[in-house]
Formats: sequence, structure tokens, C-alpha cells
Amino acid sequence: RDVERSRGLGDVYKRQPVTAEPSQQGVASTDLSNRSLISILAGTFSVSIFAIIITASLTGIWGLPGGPLLQATAAIGVLCLVGSFVAVLAKRRGRPGKAGFKSHIWLASIGTGLVLAHGASGLLKPPATLFVLLLLLIGLGVWSRLQGARMMARTFGEKRAGFAKPDPAVRARLAALIERKQALLAKLDPSANEALFSPQFRHWLSAPVLALRYTKLAVEESSIVGAAAGLPQIQARWRLVHRLAALAFVSGLLAHIIIVMLFAGYAADGGDIYWLHFAAWDF
Repeated sequence: RDVERSRGLGDVYKRQPVTAEPSQQGVASTDLSNRSLISILAGTFSVSIFAIIITASLTGIWGLPGGPLLQATAAIGVLCLVGSFVAVLAKRRGRPGKAGFKSHIWLASIGTGLVLAHGASGLLKPPATLFVLLLLLIGLGVWSRLQGARMMARTFGEKRAGFAKPDPAVRARLAALIERKQALLAKLDPSANEALFSPQFRHWLSAPVLALRYTKLAVEESSIVGAAAGLPQIQARWRLVHRLAALAFVSGLLAHIIIVMLFAGYAADGGDIYWLHFAAWDF
């Protein structure tokens, strides 16, 4: 194995052959075009506005966020959003990434429209923070697809240092690090190729400690080769911000569900508990 030239931009690409992803029927899986992505988002926005207008016109319990109609709407929306999170991890589960991306977009769009219809009347209440995080996630995702991909393509074309021969000290560090990665990989997935390997969902489930140690070595390797050196801050940091926003959204969503379903007395704040709940605890 040539350590001198085996790291750099080639490692960012993981040196995977450029081939179409086969579907279950043997037909190549096509990517979702930018025009289709924008059309889906525009449709989601339009339908959401229409749904908000309709729900605002409802009277009685049917127009309340916790009423039978809007609570059911929220439940379906949450399932769609959780499904979109699972779909985006398709590659980590050994599934075709393009199909997972399409599912991610469609489920996220449907889920966003439903939760907006559910909570439009409470935009000045604490749960509205979830809407802000959701819009941030959508904005970052759209930026990464429409603009971030172009920036990354220019970066690959301009970073000549990624193909240059490293100095002896860097070469020695890389050789030692690769040896450590290979030793871990022999325990984590003996049949995998270190140059192409990234921990998948099944690895995190079966051997989380080994997967974490391998990931830390991969991050260290990226630092040594300077994968993010010279990149604009938004290009270098957007993925981290996206992940943190996703974590905050999922955590906030879970907290909201727990509060309204188990601590209904606290959520009602002295008012009527008119929604379906499991317990009316207060604190």
C-alpha cells in the first residue's frame, strides 16, 4: 500500500468507484435533481400555508393544537420526521444512498407541513423553538445541496496539496495511524477494506466502542492530511451545525412529547386538559 499518495483528496472520496446505485429491480437509482428538490420544497410551503389557513378557520376543539384532528396530525408528522432521520442514514445501514436521500426529502417535507399545521396557533409559545430549529435544518440542507456541493467541487479541483507527496514526518504519522486503524478494523469488520470503510449503523450497534475508536482515528487522519485546511468556515462547519441542530430538534421534540403526554397538568398551566394524554403530572 502506498502511504505517500493514499491520503488526501482520494481519501475524502474514499476511492470508491463512480458507479450508479442499483435498485432492487436491477435498474440504476437516479438522484433527485435540484429542480425537483426546489419544487418539493415550494409545494410543501404552499400546502403548509393552505393547511394553516384551514386549521385557523376551525372552531371549537377541532382548531386547538391538542384537539383530535391536530393532535393526530402532529403524531403523523412526527413519524414522518423520525422516518426522514432514519432514511438519511441509509448509507450507514448499507442501503443505497440516493434512495435514502429521496425518502429523507419526501418524509421531511410531509412531516414539516403536518407539524406546522399542528402548531401554527402557538408560534409565540416555547414549543415554537422547534420550528426555528426545523427551518434551520431545512435551510442548511438546501444550502448544502445547491451551493455547498459547488463549493466542494471547486475545492477538490483547487487543492493540489491533496495529491502532493507528504514530508517524511507526516508520512510516518500516517503509516502508524493506518496501522492502528487496520488493527481496529480486523476486530470491527475483518472483511472490510480500510481505505473504503466507514462505520455503518450495524457496527455502532454491535461494537459501539470499536466504532467510536475507529471514528476518532479517522478524524485524526483528516486533521493530519488537512482535509479542511483553507476551506471557508461555512463549508468546514455546516455539517457540524446541521448535526447539532438535528440533535437539538430531536431532543426538544422528545421533551415536548413527554411533557404533553405525561405532564399534562404542567402543560395546561391551570387550564383544561383537553388532549389525549397518559398522565397529568405537574411540577
